[in-house]
Amino acid sequence: MKMKAYMLNLGDMYSDSTYTVLADTYANVANPDAPHRMLHTPNTAVLIDHPEAGWILLDTGMSDSPQDTWTESIKSAVFFEKPDHTLMEKQLKLVGVKPEDIKYVICSHLHMDHIGNDRLFADRAEFFMGKADAEQAYCAVLQSPDTNTHGFYIKDDVLLTRKKVTYIDRDMELFPGVEVVILPGHTAGVLGVVLHLEGGTIIIPSDAASEQRNYDGMLPGGTYDSLGYVESLRKLRDLQKKYNAKLFFSHDTNQIKQLKLAPACYE
Repeated sequence: MKMKAYMLNLGDMYSDSTYTVLADTYANVANPDAPHRMLHTPNTAVLIDHPEAGWILLDTGMSDSPQDTWTESIKSAVFFEKPDHTLMEKQLKLVGVKPEDIKYVICSHLHMDHIGNDRLFADRAEFFMGKADAEQAYCAVLQSPDTNTHGFYIKDDVLLTRKKVTYIDRDMELFPGVEVVILPGHTAGVLGVVLHLEGGTIIIPSDAASEQRNYDGMLPGGTYDSLGYVESLRKLRDLQKKYNAKLFFSHDTNQIKQLKLAPACYE
């Protein structure tokens, strides 16, 4: 049996383009009133059908009800489109999978657009998180009762009781053909995933490089550690070269038009 990877479409987000690329728009002498623009970014997750481990989910995307879960500070900065067909259970159903079928969830990091549907799997699945990223998230949501100071973390999502959590502090193979790599920069320790499929290797860097322009060296705004971000890009390029891999970005508007989305798969 081959390992398969399904790309799930979990809706769309719109935010100032400088979140994705620092100084994407900027004023200068020739254009002192240059306007900002809202950038469309897709919200995605990856469902893995593993011949030994069973069903593995990389990220759970933004909540199926962001209007009820996002803080006012997030809703003032980001707006979303969440059509019915992009609900998590609808996306899983395209592949004939139910939430209770998911054995493992890999959290690339704990921002609201990556763990928003963790509650659907919390009672049954085993979760993997980056240790440094989780520590950063816990500190962020516990530092103050004012949720508007928590950045892109949602307290209830971060502190959600999960059946079991394994914290990752080094690069390692989780299952045959499924590796996780630590990629600091966007947060203290994003988890990237390397999938060694029969048809070739795929790297999912999550927000260590949200889109192609980041991978090409254009840093995003609001980066936790810019020097760490650059080092993680070097690491990604080394991995890409080593395995002649394809990179699948989590929030690339242009790339998602070219990807095979569920129920189609990569194998």
